[in-house]
Amino acid sequence: MPLPELIEIVPLSKEQLRSFQWKKAEIMVPGSKSITNRAIVLAALSKGKVILKGALWSEDTEAMVDCMKRLGIEVDVAMDPELDANRIITIQGCNGQLPKGGTEAAPLELFVANAGTAARFLSAMVCLGHGVYRISGVPRMHERPQKELIEALRKLGYRVDTPNNKLPALFFGKGPVRGSVTVSVEDSSQFASALLLSSRAGEWDVSIPAGANPDELPYVEMTRELLKAFPHNGGEFQIEADASSASYFHAVNALFGRIQPAKVLACQPPKCKGGTGWQIDAEFPRLAPLNEKMYSARQQVAECWKGFYYFVSRCLLGHENIHDPYIISRKTHLGDSIMTAITISGLADGPYAFVQLGVMRKQECERVKALYDELRKCKFRVIESGDTLEVLPVRNEVSPGNARISTYHDHRMAMCFATLGLALPGLKIEDPSCVRKTVPSFFQILAAPPPKGLGVEIWECDPSGDRVRRLEDPKDLEPRK
Repeated sequence: MPLPELIEIVPLSKEQLRSFQWKKAEIMVPGSKSITNRAIVLAALSKGKVILKGALWSEDTEAMVDCMKRLGIEVDVAMDPELDANRIITIQGCNGQLPKGGTEAAPLELFVANAGTAARFLSAMVCLGHGVYRISGVPRMHERPQKELIEALRKLGYRVDTPNNKLPALFFGKGPVRGSVTVSVEDSSQFASALLLSSRAGEWDVSIPAGANPDELPYVEMTRELLKAFPHNGGEFQIEADASSASYFHAVNALFGRIQPAKVLACQPPKCKGGTGWQIDAEFPRLAPLNEKMYSARQQVAECWKGFYYFVSRCLLGHENIHDPYIISRKTHLGDSIMTAITISGLADGPYAFVQLGVMRKQECERVKALYDELRKCKFRVIESGDTLEVLPVRNEVSPGNARISTYHDHRMAMCFATLGLALPGLKIEDPSCVRKTVPSFFQILAAPPPKGLGVEIWECDPSGDRVRRLEDPKDLEPRK
């Protein structure tokens, strides 16, 4: 049986934590969703056969592969011997000439589910075809921003029919059209990435507005670096492990810093320590809020230095109040893993302010409000002001936890609060199967006995929240379709 509709995460016990002092969990993180879906597009447009190794296999990447097959691209998907959650994807490039297309009366249908990367990247790619394509998704995908990308494609000379500049939409391909275009990235940096990925085949010169700060567009920089490194004439390409997904397991170490239960394998280190710098979320271990009661003297010194760094930064900006919060930005410090940081920050020793969160309101759910509401259920002190969430330390007289968490069909909400449940009692997660979007094996990793997992107790609950049975068989921890 797949995952039930409601589960309870049981905190790690003292005995479990003690066991991790001698033998760590060795966590293999699946491939990067962001890199996998970018690489699939580049491989499809390439001049030869490309083998993608370590590619993530999840709802979002399956949607992309399915759309490629519908376009007539030859795609072979094989198991990855290194990790069950990954695949080896072999793609025969079409040299920028899409094999299939529909007509205005019978457009070629492409369903992207709720995959923002697939929706945006395919919108640009299908314009290189010679036919009509209809891109659609789930209802939430039809609410998500698409306007600036559609307007950019129209400026390049392509016809796009949609009543509201969102999906579903009809795209009229006419092949490469040499031209220059500037695209706004205010609502999503994926608009620029979509155009860049097809720019070689489309002969497009793509730019972002003059006032845009490259440091605030890490995913666009990822795309630019990927374009430089990719084997466009055929060859092999290794997908990095997903740094956003790794954040949940790094967060376990932040929650239990004295013990550091998990060794996260095969992930890129931060750029300052020699990493590629493609994934901004590789910075998470450096910036993660630490549980004051659970880390060592050495880590306390490091945390003091981090606090000193932020204090000096605030003084330079003219804010000299020593009680000002540590500031973490969604634009310059972390990407999607900022949700993980927000979720665990209530257990830190000082206040945190998470700023420039506006883009999160237009993603899989209204994430700023969702985090605010669910953290308040857990008895955390949270203040929402504009596009900032400030999280204050828990008062001594308050025992946080014992909450039923709504996930809003958002994979990251489920994984963030399941991670928090390792330190707080009584957290019940609704619709845990939504993790299939990016890490279908997430609950299997949590529950697997060490060293392949953390040995977490996960219980099926009935609608009233009472425990029914412990979920131990990996098949019981697979997401529902």
